[in-house]
Amino acid sequence: MAATIVSAAFQPGSKPLTPELMLTLARPSAASLSPNGRLAVFSASRYYVDTNKSIRNLHLLNLADNNTLSDLTPQAPGTNHDNAIWLDDNHVAFLAGEQLHVKAVNAGSDSESYALTSFPVGISNVKFNRAANLIVFTAAVYADGSLQGAKEKDEHTKIAKKDTALAFDTLMVRHWDEFIQEKKNNIFVVKIKKDGKRFAVDGEAINLLLNTGLESPMVPFGDQGDYDISPDGQEIVFVSKINTPDNAWQTTTHIYTVPTKGGVAPKNINPENVGAASHPVYSSTGKSIAYFQMLKPQYEADRNRIVVYKNGESRFVANDWDRSPSSILFDSKDEHIYVTAEDQGHVKIFQINLETEFIEAIVSKHSQSGLSLIDDSTLLYSTASLTTPSDIHTVDIKTKTIQRRTDVHAEMLANVYRASPEDIWFKGDHDKDIHGFLLKPIGFDSAKKYPLAFIVHGGPQSAFDDNWSTRWNPNIFASAGFVVVFLNPTGSTGYGQELTDAINNNWGGSPYIDLMKGLDHVLENHAYIDQDRVAALGASYGGYMMNWINGHTDRFNCLVNHDGIFDTKNGFYNTEELYFPEHEYGGVPWDPKAKENYERWNPANFVQNWKTPTLVIHSDKDYRLPVTEGLATFTVLQRKSIPSRFVYFPDENHW
Repeated sequence: MAATIVSAAFQPGSKPLTPELMLTLARPSAASLSPNGRLAVFSASRYYVDTNKSIRNLHLLNLADNNTLSDLTPQAPGTNHDNAIWLDDNHVAFLAGEQLHVKAVNAGSDSESYALTSFPVGISNVKFNRAANLIVFTAAVYADGSLQGAKEKDEHTKIAKKDTALAFDTLMVRHWDEFIQEKKNNIFVVKIKKDGKRFAVDGEAINLLLNTGLESPMVPFGDQGDYDISPDGQEIVFVSKINTPDNAWQTTTHIYTVPTKGGVAPKNINPENVGAASHPVYSSTGKSIAYFQMLKPQYEADRNRIVVYKNGESRFVANDWDRSPSSILFDSKDEHIYVTAEDQGHVKIFQINLETEFIEAIVSKHSQSGLSLIDDSTLLYSTASLTTPSDIHTVDIKTKTIQRRTDVHAEMLANVYRASPEDIWFKGDHDKDIHGFLLKPIGFDSAKKYPLAFIVHGGPQSAFDDNWSTRWNPNIFASAGFVVVFLNPTGSTGYGQELTDAINNNWGGSPYIDLMKGLDHVLENHAYIDQDRVAALGASYGGYMMNWINGHTDRFNCLVNHDGIFDTKNGFYNTEELYFPEHEYGGVPWDPKAKENYERWNPANFVQNWKTPTLVIHSDKDYRLPVTEGLATFTVLQRKSIPSRFVYFPDENHW
């Protein structure tokens, strides 16, 4: 495949965006930039309905030659290539079969790659430092910290262990969708060298976390963003969560540095921290480390403060900025950092001057991720929106001129309807300004009436942004003929920490009032909405809100509850991250004061009022809100003879 980009303004098409089409669209990764800044490589996964399988291969983008896009590895059945890193300007290493392979970028997609590593167990989260010819990767190992030992114990256990029992002496027992295993993620380093025309491993891999009891990346969602390599390759900075018995009800994580030579204990650079820390990165000169720090214990949605650590001292940067950034990138001179942060329904790129702390938005529309610095005047990044999945762009930092570099989805989405979002603002509870979006249905005619899909987000500390999603994609509903409204009520992120924090001990209070006022607003101001055909839908906290709505109003014709909470007290005893309910309700449910909060906001206490037909969806590997929450919801509906259906997925998780 080879293509060049022709820019065009977005135009909605006439063909519906079906769930099948959405699922078969490519899912590109962030781009990895070549050392000279002329090329970029990224992986893209594509799902095929007919085989029920996915193919992930690598694509090469020539930024210096009219954005020519070609396959670096073939789109062949069974292909799963990811985590591409540049060894030099002409060679890319990537993961295939959990080991590194190398491919020359000028050899064509049909040319053979060769294996660089053959470690005893699979590896992941790979990075490369050219200054030290150092590969850094992570692997799950046992207490001895050995890759070979992990293989041997796995093989022995498979043969010798006749039962499937797991024993636990502390929490957590399980996390997200997996039971906690004896093996832990450790960070390893290994040198490579050029052996003739090929790269080869040079020496043995060193476990930098050996005998420390530390784990990085953190489960379940940790990745290569949990660590970084210093520019000279002599040091690693990484994040690790406390491993004490209270880890299930505390969010405390620490930032550590450790020399890459091995044999030296990691140094904790934020030992006094009691909140969550994340995303450590070195500056371009290697003189500083930046990371995010939350201050409140037990609170996973506290504001990320930017910390810069230099010469053994830490300072907050832009500490009064009321936004919570999610990624950091230094410029080449350590004068500025670039961060992404939610802001009023968009994920923007901001430039922050490290001396003056002046903050300036560089890219303000849609949702940005995967930042790289081509030079001090140009950023490379990915953009996604409510109308289009992720594609690669560049921006001139001074002029803010944006150039689209890929159009991966153009062919698949040709003439496919995607409604452009319309902003909604209204006064919510306590006269707060609440924001959301509205999509008009396919074939919209203002003289006609359309049903409304009223979607409530999960979290609850999250937001509906101008972003693409394969979980709850509002344009799927618009293509099915619905007006779609999705709001960011109290508890949402990107509108200031005060609004986010206001949901604490208030789950069914202000958010519910905001939603009802928002519904009033759209019904009063959009005559084309059929007020007799209004459905509410939500997942996780959104599912909780469906149960809460059923106990407090009958204004909806039907509800859809996906993986929602039925009983707040029971939810505490069954979930894995205890810090979440303890923070939200003010403690443990046997504490008399906290117990009042659990009871006050418990949907189970209002089932006597339920009367709205409901679709309940729940999954067996949902360990955040176990399947019994969905079964309990369905039991009440059935026992009260309310039209209802329970859809059960035995092999899916909370998503």
